[in-house]
Amino acid sequence: MSTTPSDRIEHRLHTLRQRIQDAGLDGVVVVNAANRRYFSGFTGSTGWLIITPDDAALVTDGRYWERAAREAPAYRLIRVRRRYEETLREALGAHEGTFGFESQTVTVHQFRTMLEPVDALEWQDADTILAGVRAVKDPDELNAMRRAAALTDEAMARVPELLRPGMYEVELAWELEKYMREHGAEGLAFPIIVAFGENSASPHAEPGERPLQREMAVCIDMGARVDGYCADLTRSFWYGREPEEAYLRAWRAVREAQVAALMMLRPGVSGRLVDAVARDTLARHGYKDAFLHSLGHGVGLMVHEAPGLNRHAMDPLVAGNVVTVEPGVYIGGEWGIRLEELAVVWDNGPEVLSHAPHWQVVSDSG
Repeated sequence: MSTTPSDRIEHRLHTLRQRIQDAGLDGVVVVNAANRRYFSGFTGSTGWLIITPDDAALVTDGRYWERAAREAPAYRLIRVRRRYEETLREALGAHEGTFGFESQTVTVHQFRTMLEPVDALEWQDADTILAGVRAVKDPDELNAMRRAAALTDEAMARVPELLRPGMYEVELAWELEKYMREHGAEGLAFPIIVAFGENSASPHAEPGERPLQREMAVCIDMGARVDGYCADLTRSFWYGREPEEAYLRAWRAVREAQVAALMMLRPGVSGRLVDAVARDTLARHGYKDAFLHSLGHGVGLMVHEAPGLNRHAMDPLVAGNVVTVEPGVYIGGEWGIRLEELAVVWDNGPEVLSHAPHWQVVSDSG
């Protein structure tokens, strides 16, 4: 059942306060845009949250005072009238003890000018605490992600009718972006990857002016953003009528690895184990050294967030995690294959949010 924005923020603050108390912290400072939006509702580009067991304050400047009051009513607004450094130090000066901060976001300059000078406070990394709260999606977040995934599926399903010999990678990328924006996306989760031929052997290829030709590999990786939440989807296929047998063999191995990994997604299983299942499947087919990246990652307000599915992910998955499962095989100078689904971890098995067609071959119309 849907809840009000105020209810969601209060619940998130309650959970965060429990976590920081368990960690022995007296408060936390938040500046990362995704964390700031998640814990306050504030969508402005600049602002600092100061969260303690009995207070929640938002420090921002005159560009956003009206928006802050509207979007973050649970927060006490602290207005920046001169410099952020002065206002933030003054606000923090009312506290003492040990505070958490985002060491992966706060720059050295920000730490030295805004946080470190507050004599009564000591500082500890709080990235893991914040990421852990955000990693479990609530029903409203999941609904937004389902809509983002459905829109991404719709765009991907149009690919066969868009393809034509001679079109550039950037042309196809634009057509896909245009479709998603015209049909409800507020933006992209990340820049679209379209890779033709040997470019597909690069996992994060950037679309360029490589023309599509018949009998060529194609890889497309994209995601819509809806209500702030991301989707992530990849499809790879052969364009033409005479696919290479080596390509089809690798494609089937990647799909087998993906299905095996999806079947392992359940609470209590570590991301490391899920990654190993896909990796072992590809190794049995002779592609041990051709899988060049981790199996997957969490998705939410950011397209890469906790939890991870990789060799170092020891923590168990929990119900409500949303992750990608994207094994790949990359043969340098020839082609690459990646298949990616977005899935929610549940006790009774994964809910796969991606429903775009799985093509091995897309025949050209010529």
